[in-house]
Amino acid sequence: MTLSIISALLFTILIEVCIAIIFGYRKKLEIATIILINIITNPLLNYFLLLNNHYEIIKIDTLVILFLEIAVVYVEWLLLKYTLQQNPKKLFILSIAMNFCSYFLGILIFR
Repeated sequence: MTLSIISALLFTILIEVCIAIIFGYRKKLEIATIILINIITNPLLNYFLLLNNHYEIIKIDTLVILFLEIAVVYVEWLLLKYTLQQNPKKLFILSIAMNFCSYFLGILIFR
């Protein structure tokens, strides 16, 4: 993995774990689940964006970023729901909050 992808992953994990703790998810299983889910989803998204930047597969605009973020929220919610077996509505809100915060803080810090 390139350094930028690793730093993006670590940043995302840090932010999303903090948000999960704020939302009351403090058990080791909950934190480990969030970390593992991000190890799956974050590099996939960043590799796609990296490859797209190199090969110019599609034009990345606000609508595409929104679609990709919605897809990540949905996939992470499904994985949280499957692994934690908790209230799906609360897990969906958690997924939205974690991804919203990591995305916008990432923009503020890395751009």
